[in-house]
Amino acid sequence: MRKALQFLSLFLTATLLFSCGKKDDGASPNNQGDATWSMGTYVYARGASSQSSQANTNGGIITAIATTTVGSGGNYGAFSGSALTMTFYSNLGEGKYTLAPTEVVVANPGARFINIDCTIGTAVNTGAVLYSLAASSGVTADVTKDSNGKFHVTVSTPVTLTKKIVVGGGIADAKGTYDLTIKNAY
Repeated sequence: MRKALQFLSLFLTATLLFSCGKKDDGASPNNQGDATWSMGTYVYARGASSQSSQANTNGGIITAIATTTVGSGGNYGAFSGSALTMTFYSNLGEGKYTLAPTEVVVANPGARFINIDCTIGTAVNTGAVLYSLAASSGVTADVTKDSNGKFHVTVSTPVTLTKKIVVGGGIADAKGTYDLTIKNAY
C-alpha cells in the first residue's frame, strides 16, 4: 500500500505541474471538446490529458488519469483553468465505480472504487484550490475503454467535493464545497 500511495503522490504532483500549461487549442466553454466537467457553475473543457498505469504489489493495476484545460481555461477570472485527476484499479475492467477518497481506493484493490480530485485556478498565477472527496459518496462513475486502450470517465450524478489544499494563496471567493459532474474525461 505504501508504494501505491507514493505513486499517487507522485502522480498528483505531476498533475499539478502539467495542469499549469498555457497552450491554447481553442477548447473553451463556447467550443466544448469531447470531454467536459463542471465545478459548480464553471464548465471546463479538456485541452490535454495523460494516463499512466502501474502494477501494484497486491496484483492490481493502478491507473491514474490527468485531464486539464489549456489556454484561458474558460475565462473565469481567478477560477480559470482546471485539472481532474482520477485514480482506480483498472484491472477490474470497465463498469460502474463508486467514488471514494484515495485511502479507500488504495486499501481495496478488489473493489471498484475511484478517486477523483479537481483543481481550479490552474490557468492563472494568482492561486489555485484542490478539491477532493471527504468521504465515500455512494455516487458512481462510468468507466469505459476506447479502441486505443484509453480509459474514459463519466460522472452524471453530481458529487460534492471539499476544499483540501490551497496553493499560492488560493482563490478568495472559492467556496468550501462544489458539486462536480464529468462527461467523458480521459
